[in-house]
Amino acid sequence: MLEGVPYNVIAAKNGKEALEIISCTKLDLVILDLMMPDMTGFEVCMKIRERFSMVDLPVLIITAAIIGHDKYKAFHAGANDILQKPYHYSEFMARIQNLIMMKHTANQATRMEMAFLQSQIKPHFLYNVLNTIISLTHLDIEKAREVTEEFTNYLRMSFDFHNTSAISSFRHELSIINSYLSIEKTRFGNRLEVLFDIDEDIDFILPPLMIQPLVENAVLHGVSKKRGGGWIKLTAKKQSKNEYHIKVEDNGAGITPEKQKDLLSADFDRSVGLKNINQRLKHFCGSELMISSTPDAGTSVSMLIHLAETTESPAGLKDIEGT
Repeated sequence: MLEGVPYNVIAAKNGKEALEIISCTKLDLVILDLMMPDMTGFEVCMKIRERFSMVDLPVLIITAAIIGHDKYKAFHAGANDILQKPYHYSEFMARIQNLIMMKHTANQATRMEMAFLQSQIKPHFLYNVLNTIISLTHLDIEKAREVTEEFTNYLRMSFDFHNTSAISSFRHELSIINSYLSIEKTRFGNRLEVLFDIDEDIDFILPPLMIQPLVENAVLHGVSKKRGGGWIKLTAKKQSKNEYHIKVEDNGAGITPEKQKDLLSADFDRSVGLKNINQRLKHFCGSELMISSTPDAGTSVSMLIHLAETTESPAGLKDIEGT
């Protein structure tokens, strides 16, 4: 029935096989039978919820008979919905479409949130950059022009409507990173050293604004908080045909163990959208941010971008972003 819609359907013969598929495949919805060999639908659903929220990966449980206790257990296990057999095709499809629509709407809201966070450029940043440009006009007019140009590019890309699109490209994001770091390097001078370890000609698709906020965190909360300054490093490596490793690290102030556990919470004011980035990373390729930090030694934040075989290449990005 689902293939006729058409949806791309992956069938699993038991709960263990289903969890293996979920661990390595980007899915929009899981449909679980309540009674299965080796693991019940409740147990599989609980395992799914250990990694994915109800919005990240909706679960529809199907059962031959619904009693009050089963319904309670299903929702307690983290199911989004429950449907009794036999069911009518139209109801089945309506439940599925509603859950997928909910997921896609949540994804769009998450993208909008990151774009909004990026467009909320802090007043003190604007003030400092403008003061830097004014000072340079008296000392080095050519340098003042360069900083103004980078600042213009940074503002233009920060307010870019493509930031609300589902995908961007690494090279597109690298452009705003370079503009941002050029501005900060002018401000901090020798107190900020920037290092790049990027594979030549590397490019791939990824959600927009996934890396620049990590670089901004490294500067604002790492290097700038350390007396004498320090360095930040951006690494981008192709690990296999469809897998890329990104890492942003610094030797700045670091984070205490007590605060590290709260890094991905919405109200953690030391991060620029870390929770949002982590959510979109899970939506996009099922992985999560890996964060390591030591007080007074620095912080490392990395991500693994795994692209499906059918994912569009950056060459077709312009057409995709325009739709």
